[in-house]
Amino acid sequence: MKAIKDKLFDPAYLTYLSLLLINLIVYWFTETYHPLPGKALPIFCVHYASAVIAMGMYFTLRRDRREGVFSVILLLFTISCYALNREVELFDQSTAWFNALLLTVSANLLLVRYREYFPRALQYANSFLLGVAAVVYGYLSIYLLPMYPISIPALIALGLSVHTFIPLILTVHVVLIIRKQLPAAGNRWMFAAGMAIPLVVVIAFTVRFNEETTRLNRIFNRQLANSNDLPAWVEAAMRVEKGMVTDRVLKSGFTYRKPLSLDGPFFIPERRMNEPLVHDPLVTIAMNFSPELQLDEESRIQLLDTRFNARHATQERLWGGDHLKTMYVNTRVQIWPRLHLSYTEKMISVSNTSAQRREEAIYTFQLPEGGVVTSLSLWINGKEEKSILTTREKADSAYRTIVGVEKRDPSLVRWQEGNTVSVRVFPVDGQQTRQFKIGFTAPLAANGKLLTYRNSPFKGPRVQNVPEDVMVEFMSTPVNPTAPQYFQRTGNLYTSDKDYQPEWNITFHDEGFHNASFSFNDNEYTLKPYAMQRVPAVTDAVYLDVNASWTMAECEQVIKMAGGRPVYVWTGQQMARADKSSLAAPLQFNFSLFPVHRIPNPATALLVTKSTGISPHVSELEGSDFKKGLARWLARPEQPKIRLLDLGPELSPYLKSLKEQRVFRYEKGGLLLVKVLLDSGQFAADIETPSQVVIDEANLIIGKKPGTGQNSAPDHLMRLFAYNHIIQQKGRGAMPDSLVALAQEAYVVTPLTSLVVLETQKDYDRFGIKDSGNSLKNASAKADGAVPEPHEWALIILVVLTLLYVKFKPVWNRSNA
Repeated sequence: MKAIKDKLFDPAYLTYLSLLLINLIVYWFTETYHPLPGKALPIFCVHYASAVIAMGMYFTLRRDRREGVFSVILLLFTISCYALNREVELFDQSTAWFNALLLTVSANLLLVRYREYFPRALQYANSFLLGVAAVVYGYLSIYLLPMYPISIPALIALGLSVHTFIPLILTVHVVLIIRKQLPAAGNRWMFAAGMAIPLVVVIAFTVRFNEETTRLNRIFNRQLANSNDLPAWVEAAMRVEKGMVTDRVLKSGFTYRKPLSLDGPFFIPERRMNEPLVHDPLVTIAMNFSPELQLDEESRIQLLDTRFNARHATQERLWGGDHLKTMYVNTRVQIWPRLHLSYTEKMISVSNTSAQRREEAIYTFQLPEGGVVTSLSLWINGKEEKSILTTREKADSAYRTIVGVEKRDPSLVRWQEGNTVSVRVFPVDGQQTRQFKIGFTAPLAANGKLLTYRNSPFKGPRVQNVPEDVMVEFMSTPVNPTAPQYFQRTGNLYTSDKDYQPEWNITFHDEGFHNASFSFNDNEYTLKPYAMQRVPAVTDAVYLDVNASWTMAECEQVIKMAGGRPVYVWTGQQMARADKSSLAAPLQFNFSLFPVHRIPNPATALLVTKSTGISPHVSELEGSDFKKGLARWLARPEQPKIRLLDLGPELSPYLKSLKEQRVFRYEKGGLLLVKVLLDSGQFAADIETPSQVVIDEANLIIGKKPGTGQNSAPDHLMRLFAYNHIIQQKGRGAMPDSLVALAQEAYVVTPLTSLVVLETQKDYDRFGIKDSGNSLKNASAKADGAVPEPHEWALIILVVLTLLYVKFKPVWNRSNA
């Protein structure tokens, strides 16, 4: 007992362990919670100095007190290695599983000093993990092998290159422990097992990676040979299984790089992935023993966009963004319950943790259906600079020129399909923080008697453990509101100061519409409730939009409900009568792109859909025969709307885009609704006109008519009308110039317009970007434009009377005297 007590409480060893623990905490804290921009090099110096000092002290210890100390020193150098990697990148950001494994085997190394006091089972476990450690450290040694010729001469000159050899020294150290300190055969067998099992896992993964690469090549080449209207990558995406290995195969060369090749560890592949490079040892090894993926870069990116929802990650970049981190989010929301409207502003701070690199921040925001961006600001030299709305072409040209060539301050917000927008901010210099603000107007979601405000989540530079302040202000008192538990309520104000939460909502009772309007430029915008009304409809044929979300039984039920009417399905090659034979292939598709332009008689057709929630956007099909045929069909002004019955939880991006363009008369329900509609011969009426838009998500209708009236609603009413009208008319071939003029008047981001912030007025003049004088300008949470509620009038009057009393009190006092 005395011996183990002496070992446990040996002051010298405890000193080394304490030093290791402090270094580990400092590294973990600065890596996870507070990157400390520009402080990476000083922090590395602290880690390196700790390791060097510990090494120097090692030689002053008596030999009988050195047991286990060298392991601690090597682990101190390991921490120093990863701290240096922040400045001189040899390894990319490691996956979570590898970090956990490295931490486990390193902690196990510290237990060797006490293993003689362990039960046999724990000794075997210790030996097994030493075997795993030999494989892990050995892999890192081989990974750094191309650096050895450079590091050996640099070792004499600088000394810092000793970090290159730390994994090799650790590997040798582990092997020597087994040879010298673990003579028992059982321990050596466990050590061998610890080495063998990881190697078996690596071989199995490599074989699976190889098989998946070969399978993807075969699928793509087959579709390339047989493709008809659609691009080969779309046909391949329909059939590619979604899985961990498939994801890594497709991202090889983008997110994962191949170090053991002529590229070397410093090679940074040409990529368009808006996410950090990742170091996954399994993928790194497998890439060296697998055939090259034959999909070209563009096809792989589009396949990832569609199949793996990677659109944010694959956006085109002009500069890197690997060292950026979101530091702070401030969300301010205004809600008008009796108008079914909301306005949200998000102010975001983003920092560059690198010491010198200049990088570009890209954020993607998911807006509610029918929502639109209505403001953008960028802080330049500490001052908020508001954006100017211009055509998308001018904004893109200015941004590309300034960012790609001149490398100065701009910011850009760009419309994207699928209710998303992207925001770009440049530059975010090393050790610096940039701040921008984006605002968007959106309708509230209506569901029966409830209204819901949904937060708009975003993707961008690292958002883990990011503080967020939220303030939600109701412009009239809500009825029976329900908010997340972490919100605090004070009257009509809800606040929260938790870390960033992407998904949250506030619900409240729908108390009906307030009779309100907004006037601008001799036009009045009015609001009224939308209640679906059905009108007679003739159905001569039923079309099934079939994919993996359907079952054969559901398809057969619809065929039966059709009551003798012909039922058709798109097989991927042709329109065929729906039966078990023609349905077999479409039921395996990951998604579907039903060719609505191939329906011969749209006026008497019923299209029944159920989506998997994924698909390409219409814009991603540019150049294909499918897109050309669809565009010609949409351009026909006399084209009747197709009746679309949605049986699923959500439409695919492809159908959402067509729905926004008002291609459909839309209803949503279950299988029983198919029979009800067909038997009754009715369907939802189409009440939209050029002067009236329906936002069915919010159960509201916004109308436009000549005239002026009292502004009893915020200007967001006009902005929502303009956006939905532009999307509607663009899909019907309206002239772009007239739509751009309407967008500029309402100051809304659309497929034709963008908001841009440039550094100086000369920049705006150079690119021909001018602010429209007769427009709503950037939206603001400071001025909502609506007539105050009665209780607000009372508060205003009280404040005015108080100010008058304070101002004139001295006069009254003198006159009374």
